[in-house]
Amino acid sequence: MAELITLQEIEDARARISPLLRWTPLTPFALRPEEAGRETLFLKQENLQITGAYKPRGAFHIVRSLSPEERARGVVMCSSGNFGQAFALAGREHGVKVAVVMMKKASPFKVEAVRRVGGEVVFSENDPMARKPMMRRVAEERGMIAIDASEDRRTPIGHASAGMEILDDMPGVDTIVCPCSSGGLIAGVASAAKLRNPKIRVVGAQPVGAAAIYHSLQAGKLVTMDHWDSMADGLSATRPSEFPFAHIQARVDEVVLVTEEEIAEAFRQLLFRGKVLAEGAGAVPVAACLAGKVKMRGKTVAVVSGGNLTPELVRTLVAGGVPAAAAVGG
Repeated sequence: MAELITLQEIEDARARISPLLRWTPLTPFALRPEEAGRETLFLKQENLQITGAYKPRGAFHIVRSLSPEERARGVVMCSSGNFGQAFALAGREHGVKVAVVMMKKASPFKVEAVRRVGGEVVFSENDPMARKPMMRRVAEERGMIAIDASEDRRTPIGHASAGMEILDDMPGVDTIVCPCSSGGLIAGVASAAKLRNPKIRVVGAQPVGAAAIYHSLQAGKLVTMDHWDSMADGLSATRPSEFPFAHIQARVDEVVLVTEEEIAEAFRQLLFRGKVLAEGAGAVPVAACLAGKVKMRGKTVAVVSGGNLTPELVRTLVAGGVPAAAAVGG
């Protein structure tokens, strides 16, 4: 079994955190309008992070830990978009060339975001499982360092800083609800929470059509989905990553599922009542709370993991629609 990350590793990484990263706010959000002023649900607004998503926490930690020889060679990694943008930004800040493998159907908005901060985009076939072979091929052909961020120990260690901030801002938090896909974010947040206060309940949330972690927990082993379908393109993993999954088994209390209609409604409630712009993945934890999928006891924090989505998708959701995965590059 993998050796789980420790509180000391998390604290050491946090002590070296990039000054560019933001300590994002916790804001109250009423589940129903009549609860305004007496909220028990709070939003960890990672949509306000420097790239519009939480990913720089892990990306900057990894890039800053590279040796001088590794920095000179450059790195290649794979992403649905947000992590790629974060790596490209970290590379730009530290003089490291970054190539990002993305599926051809990836969101054009996220492709452009990677390029805008200096990253090179290399396209793979439209299968999430095709990205890693392409990453290894690029690394071999160009002599770059391949970083499998989904299995890299440094990823959840970096992401754990979000959990540390939650506990610093709200020591009395009872439950943290976090989106999950390959598992890096929730592994880090759950580790920070459980290692500081084992009584905190950590709940993962996934779309019904993108529920690889849920099904893997049910099976007691890693399960690969043969079909993926959700507007939450940031949760595109069809199989959990092995290293984060070990943390989920040990440190996450439950994983719940939400429908596309529930995600769309959460987006609208966040936008119109909370004044928060969340992408599909970022709306998933709030959807779980609004739909009653999470047993909320005391103070609950939902991690709004990102807010990167296209104007077209915003228009569809605002008009009351429920977009197909293809419409968002999922």
